[in-house]
Amino acid sequence: MKSLKFITAVMVFAAAVSASAAPLLNGLALEQQFNKDRYIAAVYSDTLADSAGVILDENTTRRLEIRVVADSLSARRLRNQWMEAIAINNSGSSLSAQADNMVTFANLFSGRLKKGDQLRIDFDGASGASTVSLNGIQLGRIEDRKFFTTLLRSWVGPVPPSTEFREGLLAAGDVDSGLLGRYELLEPTDARVLELSEANEENSEEEEQAESGSTPETEKPKPSKPKVAANIPPPSLASVAKPKAPATQQPAPASKPEPAQPRPQPKPARKAAQEVEEEEDQPLTADVLLARQIYHSMLLRHTYDFLQYPQRALERNQEGSIRIRVTIDQAGRVRDVQTVQASRFNDLNRAAVSAIKSASPYPKVPPALAKNDYEFSVPITFRLPD
Repeated sequence: MKSLKFITAVMVFAAAVSASAAPLLNGLALEQQFNKDRYIAAVYSDTLADSAGVILDENTTRRLEIRVVADSLSARRLRNQWMEAIAINNSGSSLSAQADNMVTFANLFSGRLKKGDQLRIDFDGASGASTVSLNGIQLGRIEDRKFFTTLLRSWVGPVPPSTEFREGLLAAGDVDSGLLGRYELLEPTDARVLELSEANEENSEEEEQAESGSTPETEKPKPSKPKVAANIPPPSLASVAKPKAPATQQPAPASKPEPAQPRPQPKPARKAAQEVEEEEDQPLTADVLLARQIYHSMLLRHTYDFLQYPQRALERNQEGSIRIRVTIDQAGRVRDVQTVQASRFNDLNRAAVSAIKSASPYPKVPPALAKNDYEFSVPITFRLPD
């Protein structure tokens, strides 16, 4: 009977969200890795627009939604990818200000998402609060007007997952009918909703026990969340790494590193990256998150110094986006390179991989993030001069 009451409450919450906030579908985008569909992302807004500036208006009621296409999707990997995108699309001051909120958000979902799951972040333009829910079950609420915009900028900011991804979300309501049909058919099964409802109810009971002091002896109390260190302002990565103009027009960049010496091919990974599901090696705190964001920005800047626009691609007016997953050891040496998302043009794909290999060794992994290997992703957009 208790479970039935809880499910009824969940349904009431879902209906309330739909009734109180009904923004319009602005755009859809399909996210892929290794040529496999992972999820369809959606942006809703009270104001339809093809401009990021309009969609990022902090006074507009908006919604982000992810509907899972893959049979199974690691919530941790999705979270880490999102945190990286946030780091390279927001200023250092924004990252510092939102660090605690980002940790709260990242810890709301774990395990594996399944096909049909619907992850929503609803932003109320009046109150400035963001409500996070999974399949209609409220996971948490963040009372900070700037938090939602920080999330959204990772999708429509200067360094999106791909140019096609960004354009799909900034469609001003003119969405692809085929993709819309797929999106609308993605719904969780009744069994999945019941599974999540019961798990959420158990978590709620455990939290109530902890607050009342009746936590079971076999369960250790959760450590308190450390405060963000005020003296660690992350650097800003404000612009996309734009390929350089033809050689005759290229200005010499300041403090460009010496050309890398030829190095042996990176060692093959033991398993393909999409098959690996690592355990979290340390709890995600605000300090750890900021350290990752600072280091990731440093790694991208280092990579972009070695990026060259292929001459043949320039002559053929070829543009495109590539995303690469890189694994380095503690000393910064490249161990593995995998193209997560390729462009349509081989010359661009080869140039992106070449930049990664030439950039080895990367800056050493900071002690705060020390482990045997460190994995990060590099988004590269080749864009012709206007």
